[in-house]
Amino acid sequence: MDNSQDLISQQIHLLGNMLGEVLIEQEGQPLFDRVEEVRALTKAMRLGDESAEASLQQIVESLSLSEAYGVVKAFASYFQLVNLAEEQARVRALRSRAQSGEPLNETITAAVTELSRRGLAADQLQALIDRLAIMPVITAHPTEAKRRTIMVKLGRLAAKLHEIDTVTLTPDEWADAIDLITEEIASLWQTEETRTRQPTVLDEVRNNLYYLEHTLFELAPRLHVELHRALAAIYPGDAFQVAPFVRIGSWVGGDRDGNPFVSIAVTEETLRTQKALALRLYRAAIDRMYGVLSSSERFGVSDGLRASLAADAMRFPAEAVRFEQRYPGQLYRQKMAFIYQKLLATEEGAARPWRADRLSRPTEYGSAGEFLDDLRLMQSSLAQHRGARMARGRLQRLITQVETFGFHLATLDIRQHSERHASAVAELLGRYGLVATYSDLSEHQRHDLLTAELYNPRPLTPARLDFSPETNETIELFRLIRRAHERLGPR
Repeated sequence: MDNSQDLISQQIHLLGNMLGEVLIEQEGQPLFDRVEEVRALTKAMRLGDESAEASLQQIVESLSLSEAYGVVKAFASYFQLVNLAEEQARVRALRSRAQSGEPLNETITAAVTELSRRGLAADQLQALIDRLAIMPVITAHPTEAKRRTIMVKLGRLAAKLHEIDTVTLTPDEWADAIDLITEEIASLWQTEETRTRQPTVLDEVRNNLYYLEHTLFELAPRLHVELHRALAAIYPGDAFQVAPFVRIGSWVGGDRDGNPFVSIAVTEETLRTQKALALRLYRAAIDRMYGVLSSSERFGVSDGLRASLAADAMRFPAEAVRFEQRYPGQLYRQKMAFIYQKLLATEEGAARPWRADRLSRPTEYGSAGEFLDDLRLMQSSLAQHRGARMARGRLQRLITQVETFGFHLATLDIRQHSERHASAVAELLGRYGLVATYSDLSEHQRHDLLTAELYNPRPLTPARLDFSPETNETIELFRLIRRAHERLGPR
């Protein structure tokens, strides 16, 4: 057995032993013995023991409902733990290959290396980068029954397994890690694997936001960093401009084609939930930045940053006094405190249902662009005053995240069957006598008629809708899209 296989076998054995301890604690020795009996028989079947199948069938048929549930849950838990160990083995293998110094296949570095090998000049590569666009789209999966609670627990287990795999621990630290893993396994055992009710659309939204929060949000700036490093290493002396090339899309909460549960209210709640999460992630990032951007005023700051702080003090007079007392001579920290305050106010505003008219408070950010302006102002000031490393470090990563995710987090696809739109347009035009039968018009005639209406300053829909329920809903949906653009930006 090679070393890698030995390691994964050891980790699976360790996790299996922990699960066995938990099983005895939670359900007793008899269930543990029954699980072990089933496991031994299935192993014998794989090895060709012809009598094992009959014995296994006899045991399974004799199980009570509660015993059967316990056996199934035990094996389901075991395979979840095995999956974690196998994932850790894959990470271990990738790290080992990366340490060799050779670029891994199907990575950004490998791609740039291959382009250079083929003779691509820097200007040609820049043209290619300018066209680079990556947009994974999140969709709902009705067969995905795993609760977010379970995913969070498995995520913590994976992190702890990674720690014991990569860090040299003292005996006490090892014991602490084992205790934490066993605690998580016990908590998993006592947690229902699936919901006891049908998941709602908003449940699906929250499940998918888990991946945005814990994977994609951190991945986007890392891709940019990897590309910049590859370009610097493989095309030394050439300068490249790399615009944000990652965008995230989602259908969840917006795809109403054939889904009666995706209502106007659900779509608005989805958009507001995404915005609230984006703002919360940005607040957490600013919180972490306090420890980084602690530069003293004696190193200098730009006039623009000073003017910005003065403007912030006008908007937050009470907070300005507190921030200056808490961070004397630390203007970047004072600026971040104002940024945090504005993000918090914007997040509180995101929790309120959207009105037809937008009432943006002066303490809130009106757009992600305003947030970006504040971050770039700090970045520019740092770059001008011996802070280039801080300017292009974690601050730049945060800027990349804001450029990528904005306040919308993911572009929500609003999907509806075209017949609903055609029916609504026909009812609108028919109500005002603009056309007798819209459905009889040719494609060219429809195009000309609708284009003329778009250029007509007269509104086609009244403030109070009195059409059929389907048409009213279609019009309200487009009004919601307009409000979303006003509050989240064009993406």
